[in-house]
Amino acid sequence: MKKPQISLVIAIYNLEKYLRECMDSVLNQTFQDFEVICVNDGSTDGTLEILNEYADKDHRIKIINQQNQGAGAARTRGLREVQGKYFQMLDGDDYFEPNMLEKLYNLAEKHGADIAACSSRKVDDFGNITESRNPNSPIDLWKTPLNKPFSYKDFPEDIFSLIGYVPWNKLYLTSMAKENSLEYPSIVGGEDMAFVLMALACAKKVVVIDDELINYRFNRPGSVYTYRANHASDMVRTAGLVKDFLEKKGLYQELKISHKNAFTTAIRWELSHCSPEQYEKFLSEVKNIQGWKEFEQACKKLTITPEFLNSFIGNKKVFLWGASNYIKDVLSRQKTVNSNILGIIDGNKASWGSNVYGYEIFSEDILKENKADAILMTVFNNHEAIYPQLKELIEQKYSGLELLPDIFKS
Repeated sequence: MKKPQISLVIAIYNLEKYLRECMDSVLNQTFQDFEVICVNDGSTDGTLEILNEYADKDHRIKIINQQNQGAGAARTRGLREVQGKYFQMLDGDDYFEPNMLEKLYNLAEKHGADIAACSSRKVDDFGNITESRNPNSPIDLWKTPLNKPFSYKDFPEDIFSLIGYVPWNKLYLTSMAKENSLEYPSIVGGEDMAFVLMALACAKKVVVIDDELINYRFNRPGSVYTYRANHASDMVRTAGLVKDFLEKKGLYQELKISHKNAFTTAIRWELSHCSPEQYEKFLSEVKNIQGWKEFEQACKKLTITPEFLNSFIGNKKVFLWGASNYIKDVLSRQKTVNSNILGIIDGNKASWGSNVYGYEIFSEDILKENKADAILMTVFNNHEAIYPQLKELIEQKYSGLELLPDIFKS
């Protein structure tokens, strides 16, 4: 029997509400030479019945049932069954543009790539677009070459932050994964990041297109983001696992900075979702993890008060750059709207025109229309890297506009 060109591995747990939309978007792809490996991770709702219904109609669908072990274990189980030249790991609550496989397959074949990646957009529980054309997620459009192969040798200090830590926007060459024994670690929350970073370290060619081919259902009820804050310390453990892998490959010293930057950002992201009680739990656990001191600064939950924000801005008329969750939390605690904040500039097209605690969100074009004194960068998670990029942008395009100091280093 002829082997398919692409194997799709879908980890599924209690997704009866979304599964039909996901499966229909897979089966309606313009590229049809694929198999679908569905790993039912101990679902207790109607998921299995839906899978059986689809498998009865299409011989390309294979169902694997296992006791609930988590998404990482489900993906690893599916990877063992892969027959295709390439594989892609999808989530059963997402849905995909009809030409996703065609574009990624042609991209990988054209360049002989080990990994071919695309962009995505975020949708809510009802499929409404909540984030689109974000220049920092999942692809870092400030730095990532498009339609041009690269590897860690081209970006030793940035490779782990260029194309996102999620596995599902990437088509992987199966032989590359098998030759390097790539599998998921048994850890909550950090398993996807571990797999992606290990794959990036092994890939000789990575190629990227900025096409939003995936509709990613972010932060839905019951998703991993709704419970993994209880396991935030696992991200520090993941850093150790990836470090061990890189050391075995003889790559750690070369990729040390990229490793540090990637996990600093990831740890901050995890902590931003923690309640005070969850953060105390994190602190009690993290100090027992070997190597945690390397990320001690990232483990500190930075608190900026509304009063400090206002004093930092002073009498200057400013736009905030980045409608991050962090700055939204600060603004939510303001007693009154600060008239010196003219609004928020954000790369998320879907947010333009919306209002955040009295401040409208704009595209960058507002700087051509509105006279401001300065910009204050309010993107927290990766601020060390983004601040110099923003400084360069303002110097090139908006001479005379001041960029205030990085508030997160104050």
